[in-house]
Amino acid sequence: MNQRAMSIAGRSTLCLAWLAVCALGLPSRADIVNAIDQGELGGDVTLAPGNTAITLTDSEGKTQSLNLIDIDEIRFNVDPSVKRDDQLLLINNDTGNGTRQKQESVKLRKGLHRITIPYWQAQGDHKLSVFVAGPGINGRSELSSSQLRCFRDTSDFSDASQGTDEKGYRLPELPLDEAGNRRRMLTRARYRLYVGQEGVFPLSVAGLSGMQLKRSGTTSSINTGMLNEHKASVGLVFDAFFMAEQDGEYKFTLLSDDGSQLYLGQVESFSSDALNETPVNAPWRAELAYDGVARGELKSIADETMTMHIPLVSDMTIALSQTRSVWDKKIDPSTINRDNEPDNEDTVYLRDKNDAANIRSVSGKVSGLDDTALTFVFRGEERSITRDRLVGLVFKHGSRATPSDPGVHEVLVLQGGQVLPCRVKSIGEHVTFTLLGGGQAVPPRDVVRAIRIENGRRIDLTRVAPNAEEAVPYFGLKLPHRVNTNFSGKPIVLFNEKTYESGLAVHSKSRLHYKLKPNCESFQASFGLMNPGGKLGNVTARVLGDGKVLWEQANITASTPVIDVDVALKGVERIILEVDFGEGQNVGDRAAWCDPRLIYASKDQP
Repeated sequence: MNQRAMSIAGRSTLCLAWLAVCALGLPSRADIVNAIDQGELGGDVTLAPGNTAITLTDSEGKTQSLNLIDIDEIRFNVDPSVKRDDQLLLINNDTGNGTRQKQESVKLRKGLHRITIPYWQAQGDHKLSVFVAGPGINGRSELSSSQLRCFRDTSDFSDASQGTDEKGYRLPELPLDEAGNRRRMLTRARYRLYVGQEGVFPLSVAGLSGMQLKRSGTTSSINTGMLNEHKASVGLVFDAFFMAEQDGEYKFTLLSDDGSQLYLGQVESFSSDALNETPVNAPWRAELAYDGVARGELKSIADETMTMHIPLVSDMTIALSQTRSVWDKKIDPSTINRDNEPDNEDTVYLRDKNDAANIRSVSGKVSGLDDTALTFVFRGEERSITRDRLVGLVFKHGSRATPSDPGVHEVLVLQGGQVLPCRVKSIGEHVTFTLLGGGQAVPPRDVVRAIRIENGRRIDLTRVAPNAEEAVPYFGLKLPHRVNTNFSGKPIVLFNEKTYESGLAVHSKSRLHYKLKPNCESFQASFGLMNPGGKLGNVTARVLGDGKVLWEQANITASTPVIDVDVALKGVERIILEVDFGEGQNVGDRAAWCDPRLIYASKDQP
């Protein structure tokens, strides 16, 4: 059988496997509930009467009720095929914006194994790296040309993998000696570069389907260097063979900003937890209270409210007291000098009349906005600024009430990058919700990606300011804690090579104080020194409850495995997270409490 025929046969085997899965009655899509006590549950979600619980119906028609406070997140329309075949998706790092890394291990027989890596970037820095560790590889190394092969002629076909053998090893597409055939193979990888519409940002690898292929070629490594001239809404797809020189277990690590996946095999369409994104026109981005984000058209401001048209939803009114800022999509606020923003007035950022590239600011109080101009009170007098000059509005005027603690509430995550703190009223073919500090909307269910439950039983301490903080210097170095970044402003990485989205970065000696609500059951976190800043560190970590040591571990160094902390707190009213000096004084004592959370008792418990 020739290579082309064998390739088709191999792909047909995969298709038949998927048809067999479908024949088992598995739904094409399902809702996934992440319950605090029960883990992931699948089925169809509706909101029960009273709006405090959901009803989950599984594929057999059985139902159960779950209180919202017992749930972390509900994901809608999840594709159950995402991990249906070990030969295909190995690493799914397609989890949203920001830098993340994930790793998985697989047993490979020696030979050439096809890999496919899709990558997308919405805005910000491009970053993509693939690392591998395994037999014949000294430690962990970045995937390089010595391990990569591709066909010289794109019309060549390879054999499909024949699956796994009786010992669980994946069989290669090509035997090892094929790598030496220089007429047909290069020590490189092939890539395809895609560019999306301006202002339409991908949210998952599914967004690649809406982009235009700009060019293709070969590269000596998996990297984003070919994206230098493209700053936003871009994607890459890499196709290559990984050369496993020996039988054994190989660990792959995928690091990216924004999302990526790694498949073993030739893949043309990519699995994603998200639906294919509907392109939306979102010329403005609003940062809301409680970490909300609304994208759309800024229509008007009047009577201390803002009206914004949110694509796929509707026109929505949002109280200015619940709005932190609004920015033109073409402007990156991080590039603007905002040092002179007053704490008790609004600030308008606008283009200079004579030089549109020069952005100026003026402070006072925003009083209105219509189709032509913004009205603004400056030193007691109302002024007018034409809309075409506006690039940003920051709302801090002291006349507006500070948003109060909303207690238990939901966060609706929609296509188009909407993250809306709200109260959900119903879940059916549509999802009815009322925005915190705003109006009601009824979007179709199929544009809803997820509902997160905030301030329920699980409280993320990165979202809670400590009641007090003590930063005790050893030799004058006093560093307050950082939230979700290390002390260089980069993602938190521990010496297990894992990147943590959520974490409290601290330097010895540090004490973070928290007052607990009644019925707190436990504190949980992953603790370790940060890489690379903590390479020389040595610390003692403690959790104190009402003045007593509840948990302690000394002599924590870079070689100490990441510690899973789980401390019972029943009856405790206050805790302190302490990181103390160790044997090396304060040298390298840069540590992090990662994924720090408080778990409260369920109201169903006695």
